[in-house]
Amino acid sequence: MKIEENKVVTLEFNVYDNDTNELLESTSDLGSFLYIQGIGAFMPKIEEELEGKEKGYSATILISPEEGYGEYEEELLEVMDRSEFNDEFDDVFVGMEFLADMDDGTEQNYSVVNIEDDKVTIDGNHPFSSKNLRFEVTVADLREATDEELENGDVHFHGFEN
Repeated sequence: MKIEENKVVTLEFNVYDNDTNELLESTSDLGSFLYIQGIGAFMPKIEEELEGKEKGYSATILISPEEGYGEYEEELLEVMDRSEFNDEFDDVFVGMEFLADMDDGTEQNYSVVNIEDDKVTIDGNHPFSSKNLRFEVTVADLREATDEELENGDVHFHGFEN
């Protein structure tokens, strides 16, 4: 079976900052990464590289900030009063991630990067923004996506509902 549109691809990978060689993320820590090929669920450059490949294929793929998570945007760094956090957050802590509704109707991922007294600094930039990345990937598995997965646009795991 070859990787093509509507196939579920299981990847094992390490992501490095290509400029410093620092390991940023590894599926050996997080578990395998699964996505549906050809629906825009993963980085286009990686999907292009994997198109037509088979289980067992390995590659090193360089990703510029423009091809990956974009350049760092200072305006996505904000300082808020702790009291501005809704009651839905029992505890606000460094590293906490949350989804915020924006004025234009979109949603933005944020993470808490600093807390000083009652001031909370949040950052809407991806931690890998402005980085030249090196993905060392191996295709661990490959299968047809189910109709339900294609309808929802994400991979479902046996025994779990999305």
